[in-house]
Amino acid sequence: MEEGAPPSRGVIGDRLDHLIKELHPPGQPPFSEREIARKMAEKAEPAAPTLTHASISNIRNGTTKNPGVDSLRALAKFFGVPVAYFLDDHVAEVTDRRMREIKEGAERARASDELAEVLEDNDVRAIAFRLNGLSVKALRGIRGIVEGVRDSEGLPQVEEKTTWRRRSRS
Repeated sequence: MEEGAPPSRGVIGDRLDHLIKELHPPGQPPFSEREIARKMAEKAEPAAPTLTHASISNIRNGTTKNPGVDSLRALAKFFGVPVAYFLDDHVAEVTDRRMREIKEGAERARASDELAEVLEDNDVRAIAFRLNGLSVKALRGIRGIVEGVRDSEGLPQVEEKTTWRRRSRS
C-alpha cells in the first residue's frame, strides 16, 4: 500500500460501496446504511437474514472483510444482484455492465419523454423545424438569443445534458 493511501476496504466492501452509490431511485441520494437495514428488515420474509446498519457499515468500510454467507445473501437480495457479485470478478463485471446499460436506457427514455413533451407545443415544434440545416455558428447565435430571452423572462437556465449519442461517439 502506498504511503498516505487509505486502507483497502477489500473487494466485498468496495463492491457494496459501489452498489450503494449506484442503485438508488433517480433524483434521490444513495440510501444510508440505516435506511438499507430498515428497508431490508421491512421486506424480509420471516426467518430470512437481515443486517443491522452497523454490520452494513462494517462490511462497507472493510472492518468486516469476510462476511458470512447469510450477510451476502441479504445484501444481494436487497440490491437485486447475484450473491456471486461479491465474490466473482466476472459476475461483478457482467452485472456492473448490465447496470450501466439499464441506467443509460432509463436516461434515454427520460430524455425522450422530455423531448416529446416539449415538442407538443406547436410554436416550439415550428421553430425546431426551421433550425434544421443552419450552420453551427448560426445555431450558437440563436442559442445565445434564446438564453438571453429566457433570462429576461425570469426562466431558469436549461441544464446542459450529454446526450447518449454524444457519449457513444466518444
